[in-house]
Amino acid sequence: MRKAFSLIELIFVIIVIGILAIVSYPRLAATRDDAKLSTLAQNTMMAATEIASYAVSRGQAENNLSEMSTTAAQMVQRGDASTANRRLDIHWKGVSNCLVLRITNYTSGPVQGEVLTIEANGTVSNPGCDRLRSLIDTQRFPIPLHGSMISY
Repeated sequence: MRKAFSLIELIFVIIVIGILAIVSYPRLAATRDDAKLSTLAQNTMMAATEIASYAVSRGQAENNLSEMSTTAAQMVQRGDASTANRRLDIHWKGVSNCLVLRITNYTSGPVQGEVLTIEANGTVSNPGCDRLRSLIDTQRFPIPLHGSMISY
């Protein structure tokens, strides 16, 4: 007598492996999305820091934020963001305006002059955008770019 697997046993093993693959795929996809969201949040905060540093060191802000930050320029090049007139719109999976970095000029209130703000609430309602917003440290904003609020 020869010992070997029967065709039914092989089919059963293939079916079990297929079921395991089907069950695990959504979790793997979610993990990949979490990693991409985390990277996008980190890049957003790095771009904000670079923009603020550029404006403080030069004493002025440019209209195109990707000229002030290599990270912002790379985000625009990859399609993660777009830039227009002193704002950087952060995208997630084709949804625009998940986050918006903007240079705003305040003339009254506790913060005056040009500041870098972030619009993290109410721009777009989307689960991915909401998750991205939760990863951003909004307590750092607004960031003064020049004026009496800057300390050396």
